Amino acid sequence: MFYSVHQLRHLRFIIGRNIRFQRDCKELTVQQLAQESGISEDRLNAFERGKNDIRLIDLLKIACVLELEVFELVG
Repeated sequence: MFYSVHQLRHLRFIIGRNIRFQRDCKELTVQQLAQESGISEDRLNAFERGKNDIRLIDLLKIACVLELEVFELVG
Protein backbone atom coordinates (compact mmCIF):
# COMPACT_ATOMS: atom_id res chain seq x y z
CA MET A 1 0.00 0.00 0.00
CA PHE A 2 1.30 3.44 -0.90
CA TYR A 3 0.47 6.71 0.83
CA SER A 4 0.28 10.11 -0.77
CA VAL A 5 2.35 13.02 0.50
CA HIS A 6 -0.87 14.55 1.85
CA GLN A 7 -1.70 11.38 3.81
CA LEU A 8 1.80 11.24 5.29
CA ARG A 9 1.61 14.89 6.38
CA HIS A 10 -1.76 14.22 7.96
CA LEU A 11 -0.33 11.22 9.81
CA ARG A 12 2.54 13.36 11.14
CA PHE A 13 -0.03 15.88 12.37
CA ILE A 14 -2.11 13.17 14.10
CA ILE A 15 0.93 11.62 15.80
CA GLY A 16 2.14 15.02 16.97
CA ARG A 17 -1.27 15.95 18.32
CA ASN A 18 -1.47 12.65 20.19
CA ILE A 19 2.00 13.08 21.69
CA ARG A 20 1.08 16.56 22.91
CA PHE A 21 -2.27 15.39 24.30
CA GLN A 22 -0.74 12.45 26.17
CA ARG A 23 2.13 14.58 27.46
CA ASP A 24 -0.35 17.13 28.78
CA CYS A 25 -2.42 14.36 30.39
CA LYS A 26 0.70 13.15 32.23
CA GLU A 27 1.45 16.77 33.18
CA LEU A 28 4.90 16.62 31.62
CA THR A 29 6.65 19.55 30.01
CA VAL A 30 8.49 19.21 26.72
CA GLN A 31 11.70 19.56 28.70
CA GLN A 32 10.79 16.67 31.00
CA LEU A 33 9.76 14.41 28.12
CA ALA A 34 12.95 15.31 26.28
CA GLN A 35 15.12 14.50 29.27
CA GLU A 36 13.39 11.20 30.02
CA SER A 37 13.27 10.03 26.39
CA GLY A 38 16.70 11.22 25.31
CA ILE A 39 15.19 13.20 22.41
CA SER A 40 16.04 16.88 22.06
CA GLU A 41 13.44 19.51 22.91
CA ASP A 42 13.66 20.93 19.39
CA ARG A 43 12.87 17.54 17.84
CA LEU A 44 9.99 16.93 20.25
CA ASN A 45 8.56 20.36 19.45
CA ALA A 46 8.84 19.60 15.74
CA PHE A 47 7.14 16.22 16.23
CA GLU A 48 4.28 17.79 18.19
CA ARG A 49 3.75 20.38 15.45
CA GLY A 50 3.82 17.68 12.77
CA LYS A 51 6.82 19.30 11.10
CA ASN A 52 9.21 16.34 11.16
CA ASP A 53 8.90 12.68 10.34
CA ILE A 54 9.31 10.59 13.45
CA ARG A 55 11.50 7.53 13.51
CA LEU A 56 10.11 4.36 15.03
CA ILE A 57 12.80 4.34 17.72
CA ASP A 58 11.80 7.86 18.79
CA LEU A 59 8.15 6.88 18.83
CA LEU A 60 9.01 3.90 21.03
CA LYS A 61 11.01 6.08 23.44
CA ILE A 62 8.16 8.57 23.75
CA ALA A 63 5.56 5.83 24.23
CA CYS A 64 7.73 4.23 26.92
CA VAL A 65 8.07 7.47 28.89
CA LEU A 66 4.33 8.16 28.55
CA GLU A 67 3.57 4.54 29.56
CA LEU A 68 1.61 3.93 26.36
CA GLU A 69 1.55 1.51 23.48
CA VAL A 70 2.81 2.93 20.17
CA PHE A 71 -0.59 2.43 18.54
CA GLU A 72 -2.07 4.87 21.07
CA LEU A 73 0.10 7.60 19.57
CA VAL A 74 -0.40 6.59 15.96
CA GLY A 75 -4.14 5.88 15.96
